[in-house]
Amino acid sequence: MKLNTIMVFIISLVVACGMGIILAVNYTITKNQMFDSEFERARSFILAAEGVREWGAQQLKEGVFATEEIKGDVQKFLYTVPVIGAIRVMESKSEEAGLKFKVPKFQPRNPKNQPDAKEAEILEMLTKKDTGSGNTPEHMFYDKEMGMLRYFKAIRLTKECEMCHGDPAASAELWETADGTDPTGVKMENWRAGEIHGAFEVFLPTDKAFVMLRRGLYTYIGIFIPITLALIFIIYMLNKKMIFRRLEDMERVFSTIASGDYTVRVRIKRDDEVGKLGIAVNKMVDGTSQALSRVVDSISSLASTAAQLARNSETIAKNAQNQAEQAASTATAVEEISGTVAEVANNAGCVSESTNTAKVNVVRGYSLVMETKDMMEKIAFTVEESAATVRKLGESSEQIGAIIQVIDDIADQTNLLALNAAIEAARAGEHGRGFAVVADEVRKLAEKTVKATKEIADMIQNIQADTGGAVLGMAEGVQQVENGKVKAVEAGESLGVIKSNMEDVAGGVGQIARATDEQANAMDLMSGSIENISAISGENSHAAHESAEAVEQLSRLASDLQNIISRFKL
Repeated sequence: MKLNTIMVFIISLVVACGMGIILAVNYTITKNQMFDSEFERARSFILAAEGVREWGAQQLKEGVFATEEIKGDVQKFLYTVPVIGAIRVMESKSEEAGLKFKVPKFQPRNPKNQPDAKEAEILEMLTKKDTGSGNTPEHMFYDKEMGMLRYFKAIRLTKECEMCHGDPAASAELWETADGTDPTGVKMENWRAGEIHGAFEVFLPTDKAFVMLRRGLYTYIGIFIPITLALIFIIYMLNKKMIFRRLEDMERVFSTIASGDYTVRVRIKRDDEVGKLGIAVNKMVDGTSQALSRVVDSISSLASTAAQLARNSETIAKNAQNQAEQAASTATAVEEISGTVAEVANNAGCVSESTNTAKVNVVRGYSLVMETKDMMEKIAFTVEESAATVRKLGESSEQIGAIIQVIDDIADQTNLLALNAAIEAARAGEHGRGFAVVADEVRKLAEKTVKATKEIADMIQNIQADTGGAVLGMAEGVQQVENGKVKAVEAGESLGVIKSNMEDVAGGVGQIARATDEQANAMDLMSGSIENISAISGENSHAAHESAEAVEQLSRLASDLQNIISRFKL
């Protein structure tokens, strides 16, 4: 099926659907307008019935009817009931108005007013919707089975209605009956004003209205079909002239291009979508033609390059073979070097262990020197304290010497006084003999004191001499200790430098050992790599031969491409 036919079919379908929607909407609107019109007609009819009912109720209130006269005459009584009057007026005029009238209600006195199932449902709904005041509720629906519109208007009881339908106990007062009946002999229902028990119902035939609706619909269809066909024909011709003829020209261009002729171009008539498509096609053809020209040049270059590659592949194969042989020789040499490096690594490990042992001994000697230095410092401190104590002893002995000198002076004075006392006692004779004895004892004591003080003085001098010598000796000992401490510090510093150097040496030897191990590992890896290179070189040699064969095939393909591309006209 051609694209033009498909497009016309789609447009026809869209137009037909649009027309169908328009007709359906118009039909629905017209039907709803008809229903609204019939609704207003039914409402007007019922309003007239309610007017008659209200007028009859007003007449009862005004006492137009003689109640005593009509109590015994049922027919006259019925003429005075407002709702009965309204019903009879509506029944008499309903046929003339082209409709039917009914008053369905619950517990009807007239059997023909017994509601069917639908009417009972509507009465229940109206009763629930009623607010008890104002206008009574209404309802209208379309009965498809009957083919009629049915309109309901609820009837609300008034005070006048209670005269026949109210409290049965009031019948004696109202109608002089003792059994609770009204003048018609029917039991009063005990209903109250404001309640809803029935409704006015109007049946509106719709046959004629639907005939008019269908007639209008057929008229619209009769108008729309020719217009639709004419519109489809015009669209078809416009599409064929403005679009599809140009597309056919484009198709012929593509057919020519498909045969290998890239010299044709699409003629551009208008700057619309089809024209832009033609411009795009021309650009595509130009691009393809240029690409094919470059392909022709590339194929020529490819042919010459393939020949050169063939020659180069043979050379590469020979070089790869030589490389494989050299790689095998290199692998043997590397294995020998690897053994030497392993031996060096072993020796470096032994040196590293010896260096570590020496470093441990140096560290131990450094620790002992530091301990000796600490002990020398403690000895120097102790000697200095002893020297200070001896110096204090010398000072104390000098103070004792001074005190001994004072005692010696006192002894000399005492001896002198004892001599004087002896002289005076001698002068006194017998009276002074006892005093002379005391004086002599005092003199002897003074002499002993002088002798003792001299001995003490000699001893103090000896102590001072010994103390001075001890102080000098301790000073020399302190100086020697200081010298020993300085030497210990110098030895500690020297050992510290040696320890640092030994650590550097140990670190260097360790690095050498590790480097030698790494070198040995690297030599192993190198040996493996060279073996791989040797294997790869062999594979490369084989691949080079295969590449030479592939290049020959490429050369043949280039020749075939030249033959294929020669059929294009550029």
